[in-house]
Amino acid sequence: MLNNIVIGSSVTLDTQTRTLTRTRDGESVTLPASACLCLKALVEAQGDVLSQDQLMDIGWRSAGVEVTDNSVRVMINKLRRALNTLQLQDNITLLAVTRSGYRLIVRDDIPAPEPQPSMAAPPIAAAAEHAAAPVPAEPHVSQAAYVAPAQVKPSRVRRYLLAGLSGIAAGLVVAFLMHLLFIATPTKMDFVRWTGPDVPAGTEVMVPKGKEHQQKMIDATLRIYQQHVLDKRPGETPAQVLYLTLADARTKNHLGLIACVQPLQDANNDCESYYFRIY
Repeated sequence: MLNNIVIGSSVTLDTQTRTLTRTRDGESVTLPASACLCLKALVEAQGDVLSQDQLMDIGWRSAGVEVTDNSVRVMINKLRRALNTLQLQDNITLLAVTRSGYRLIVRDDIPAPEPQPSMAAPPIAAAAEHAAAPVPAEPHVSQAAYVAPAQVKPSRVRRYLLAGLSGIAAGLVVAFLMHLLFIATPTKMDFVRWTGPDVPAGTEVMVPKGKEHQQKMIDATLRIYQQHVLDKRPGETPAQVLYLTLADARTKNHLGLIACVQPLQDANNDCESYYFRIY
């Protein structure tokens, strides 16, 4: 099985070391395991769209880890940051397709056109042929008649594009109004720090305030996270903060947590969410 995957003419992916390397100078970045697996699948799709569910199967479920759509979005953002770091965002684009998923667009460098031979001085043989047998004059085409089609096409494209953008904007407005009318605003959850024997090294564990006494459920969540996430990603740096979302009467068979690079903020969060079902 080949470890190196060539992506266009500008970058290669080593799936064994999870290294993305710029071809022209060897500059490289290391990807998380899930991002490496999903990038490989997007390259092999050759421009076809992969749904979020397919990417979850490839990046996490294949290793026995269940995640949510938010983890896919975080993984896509990590891939985009890696491409920006290597200054390859103009060559390789991760495009989000509305209600479908993601596709990878690779643009190779276009070679410069070859210089065309000058027509100022035709060959001697050709000149003699023209002298012997006159060629009928070509029909006259005015400059205005020639240029007009090139001017009409972009105008139509712009109109279609503006119409499409207007439709998308109207849809977003309707969706937002429906959200305000029919979806309840979530209540804020306060977390408190928790300490115990199963806390991963270098990680801070936060649990919902008032549920600090649920020792068995907290220990079970941390053990499952260790077995099915950390143990299967030995080369990946563990999250700095784990927010446990403990089960209640409605979700007694589920355990979950949010793994964050830094404490949750109002913006710029870099987190992955997990939930585990108890059978």
